[in-house]
Amino acid sequence: MKDGNSSETGALIRNQQKRRLYFILLSVLLLFVLFFLGISMGSSLLSFSDVAEVLIGGGNEISRQVVFQIRLPRILAAIATGAALSVSGAVIQTVIRNPLGSPFTLGLSAASAFGAAFAIVVLGAAGGVSLQFGSLAQFPWIVTLSAFLFGLICALLITGFARWRGATPEILVMAGIILTSLFQSGTSLLQYISTDVELASVISWMFGDMAKATWDKVTIQFIVLIPAILFFVFNAFSFNALNAGDEVASSLGVNVDRLRLWAVVVASLCAAVATAFFGIIAFVGLVVPHVTRWLVGYNDRVVLISSVIMGAIFLLLADIISRTVVAPVVIPVGIVTSFVGAPFFLFLIIRKVRKGR
Repeated sequence: MKDGNSSETGALIRNQQKRRLYFILLSVLLLFVLFFLGISMGSSLLSFSDVAEVLIGGGNEISRQVVFQIRLPRILAAIATGAALSVSGAVIQTVIRNPLGSPFTLGLSAASAFGAAFAIVVLGAAGGVSLQFGSLAQFPWIVTLSAFLFGLICALLITGFARWRGATPEILVMAGIILTSLFQSGTSLLQYISTDVELASVISWMFGDMAKATWDKVTIQFIVLIPAILFFVFNAFSFNALNAGDEVASSLGVNVDRLRLWAVVVASLCAAVATAFFGIIAFVGLVVPHVTRWLVGYNDRVVLISSVIMGAIFLLLADIISRTVVAPVVIPVGIVTSFVGAPFFLFLIIRKVRKGR
């Protein structure tokens, strides 16, 4: 009888593994389709064959300029940003054991927005009059660097809360809400004292737009993202153990405090880089990990890999929609993701309240 149960359990596990493998393969295939679709669609419509010809070194000069200088950096940036925000959200939700955790809800986006507003208004990066740092306005990366540094400061503050003895997952989320409110207040103050040109620059940056993509930004993103993904996958067993509780994880040899610290730092770094480059793109790190878990289960190794792919698909699809839904007008992609994410966030809150009853 036991042998029969064991064989049934083994067959069930093998079938589950096959379904997960098929899901990942189909997701990769869909990502490739959207990749070519994203390059072909725009003001200058290119066929799939034209895109393929350009990518292998052929095509005319105009097509090559459109593909390599405009669309390909944007597509790769959407893939990297979606993957970074999604996997960061999946990791944060695991280590703080809260389904509402994400780079957005922990205050990273608000901190980066404040950093960008600070560079534009105080450092004069919009080209206006600076208080005392006018020479810095000539530095082309000043807004990005400032946004990243403030995002990193927020990440370090959250990490400090994570190391604080007795800090529960709920406390971390509350800390994120407090930091979000603090940085949003600072951004509002800077907007209030800004000139019309500076105000327009701040608002434009806060929308979240993949049009800011360049080859330099894409390269830096992948340099940060690939080691981060490897770190997360390497620690997948520890994340699975952490899902069972800190005591269980400790009994299995997991250094819970160190794991939580480094996981939050690396996840925050990924999110901070993406936000610093392209502005606030909300809800990707919240929505995609939940959808991924519903589709593939709760094995963290599979969830992390699938979140990378699904995040890339989600943001790439959102970017295609933003460029085509009211063409030739291009909607900032952050608006599209918010339209999808806000109702989903409300659904999660209602679901959590019902479970708590």
